[in-house]
Amino acid sequence: MSSADSTEFVAVTGDVDLATVDVLRAQLTSALQRGEKVVLDLREVSFMDTQGLAAVIEAEKSSSESGTQFVVVRAPATVHRLFEMIGLSDRLTVVDDPAAA
Repeated sequence: MSSADSTEFVAVTGDVDLATVDVLRAQLTSALQRGEKVVLDLREVSFMDTQGLAAVIEAEKSSSESGTQFVVVRAPATVHRLFEMIGLSDRLTVVDDPAAA
């Protein structure tokens, strides 16, 4: 996790599943408390299960409630397909490059 001005960056690598989701939740919660904008970079995620999706949904909901902007950097196609299947990509601001966030 890193920050620039009032933007918090959370970069995720590897698998996001039951074994790792608590770390992601903690990072997102902390970033949402500190930043006016949170950028979740999923470019290096190789796998995400429903626990990971739930964490992203929770972060999006928290950001809406607090007025924090929440931006997701697109995950690889196999992971991003999950976002599309459940309609999450329509609810989120998704960019291909963190610089565009």
